[in-house]
Amino acid sequence: MSYELFNPSIAFCKTFSKQFWAKALELARLYGWGPQGTCPIPGIDFSNLGADWLGTYLTNDGQVVSAEDACALAAALERSLEDIPDARIETDWDFSLWLQAELPEWFSPMERELVEEELQEGLLDIMGTPPLEFFAGDEKPHLVQFIRFCRLGSFEIL
Repeated sequence: MSYELFNPSIAFCKTFSKQFWAKALELARLYGWGPQGTCPIPGIDFSNLGADWLGTYLTNDGQVVSAEDACALAAALERSLEDIPDARIETDWDFSLWLQAELPEWFSPMERELVEEELQEGLLDIMGTPPLEFFAGDEKPHLVQFIRFCRLGSFEIL
């Protein structure tokens, strides 16, 4: 699963993995971001549906992050940049050992890649990778791109 973040005012979309999105939100909270909560999908009145809007960031239902909240998210993440190492932090576990189980022969190369990617993301979540470690090295420039995206204003989570 991935998250597409869409800024409708400039018709710009960025895609991030489930883990990237969750770790970015976690990192932002560690650096002082107080989430305001998302707004429901434009044009849908949840009260007419007999439902409550929970303001979650962890679904991709088209909910809206306000410009103010996006700016605060960017500011918190920007404060974290100095503390994120430029080099990848090596872990002491070997992910390849987890993939030694045989996948079905009928999996296409693309299906194999998707399964391996999901396994790796799931293992990183299970291993409890701290956000500063997650964004170290190659992920740090992606975080900088995400900060720039947030500075563009309100966006939808698709």
